[in-house]
Parts: sequence; structure tokens; C-alpha cells
Amino acid sequence: MNISFIIGTLAGFGLVFYGIKSSGTSVSQVLSSFIDIPSIYITFGGAIAATVMSVPSKYLKDVPKNIKVLLKKEKTDLNLYIDIIEDLAKEARLKGLLVLEEKVNSMNFEDEFLKYCVMLIVDAIEPTKVRAQIENEIDCIEARHASAWKVFDTLGSFGPAFGMLGTLIGLINMLANMKTSDGADSLGKGMSVALVTTFYGSILANMICAPISNRLKAKHDEEMIAKELIMEGVLSIQSGENPKYIREKLNSYVTYQERSTMAGAEGKSKDSKKKRNRKNINANA
Repeated sequence: MNISFIIGTLAGFGLVFYGIKSSGTSVSQVLSSFIDIPSIYITFGGAIAATVMSVPSKYLKDVPKNIKVLLKKEKTDLNLYIDIIEDLAKEARLKGLLVLEEKVNSMNFEDEFLKYCVMLIVDAIEPTKVRAQIENEIDCIEARHASAWKVFDTLGSFGPAFGMLGTLIGLINMLANMKTSDGADSLGKGMSVALVTTFYGSILANMICAPISNRLKAKHDEEMIAKELIMEGVLSIQSGENPKYIREKLNSYVTYQERSTMAGAEGKSKDSKKKRNRKNINANA
């Protein structure tokens, strides 16, 4: 589970609640000032209804699936993709491109995009056509992913608007029902009820919709980098480039720190193998 997203959400609402509670005289006073059922209906209900009117129903059906993706912790391991592409390049150099079909289907690693790209070069399609087809596939994936955060962007844009609409409704009702005999106390209470819808609209836009949309965009960008890496790796395999050169070229998608960490791990494994070999030699002697 994505702990940082959950911690950020709880911390944000917790701090807002703390600020509300500390500014009030009592819990009952805070509840009566900041919880207003008609305002909730106007702001949240109106924003949701406008969003349903604005986006296709297909996008709305995917909202639970997108939230599930959002809460997943795993991060795309680019080093793993580089290792797989290097192995595929070695196999292709030794046995030819046709062997990659069996190789990619027998892997425990599941990535339909990788399999799709490998099958394109196995079918002996021209490199220019392979690149064009993969780029078209990536563009289509980007368009599908955009629908994930479009729902939340739309909902977030309607939140403040319906919050202001609720404020206007509250002010109209307050002025229409205001009596000169009630004094300034009734004016202050009426203004408080009227402004709470603006508060709800800001919460909906800035603490719910914007963080979800930004996190989905970040996950999309991360996935697109992996797909570009796969495209460059597969095209390099088709060109018959050296596997070591392919690894060095694909390392540009990985940070220097991750490269050094990976190199350090390889160095440690080589040192441990040398030590084991020395022990075996000494034992045989």
C-alpha cells in the first residue's frame, strides 16, 4: 500500500481539523459552525453531478480501478527491464530473433507491452515501421491514462465553483430573512453558514482531487519512461547491437546513484564468488 499518500492525506485533514478546533471555543461550537448538511449537498453533490455530466460514463467506471492503482506501493524497476532486454539481446545474438518469441513467453515477468514490442521484431517488420507502431501504441496508452486524472481534474474545478454558488445562496437567504430587530448577531451567524460552502469547495479541490490527480500523473510519467526504455531496447536488439552497448545506452534512463548501487551489488557478488572459489581450491588441496 502507498504509505506516503495515506500519511499525507491523514496529516492534511488532521492539521485542518486541528486548526478548526483550536480556533473554536468548544467541540460543539466547531461542529455547528463547520458542519452544514445543505452546504454539503450543494458543494459535493453539485460538483459530482456536474462531473457526471461532463465526462463519459466509461471514465467514471474506471475510478475504483484508478484508486486501486494509486494505492499500490510498487515502483517501476528500470534496472529489471534493462537486465531483461540485455538477456534478450544475448539470446538474439546467439540464436537469432525467432528464439525471442519462446524466450519472452516463458518469462515469469509479466509485461504485455514488452511482449508486444518483442513480437514486432520477431515478425521481421522493418525497423522504421516497428518504431512507428510502438510510438502509436504509447500514444494510445497515454490517451487512456489521461482519462484517469481527467475525472479528478474536472471534479476539482467544479468544487470551488459550487462552493461559491452555495455561498451566494446562503447570502441571498440571509439577506431575505434578515430583520432589523435581530441585530448584528444574526448577520454574523448567517455569514458563517454562507461561507462554509466555500470552505467545502476548497477542501474538495485542494485536499482530495488535486493530490489524487497529481499522483496519477506521476505514476503515468514513471510508466512512460519504462515504455520508452523498452522501445529503445527492442529496436537496438533488432539492429543487432552489442548487448553491453545496449545496457550502457539504456542506463541513461536510470539515475547515477541507481547505476552505482547496481554496480556495487555486482561487485560484491563477484567478490563473494571469488572467495567461494578460493575456499573450494583450498579444500581440494
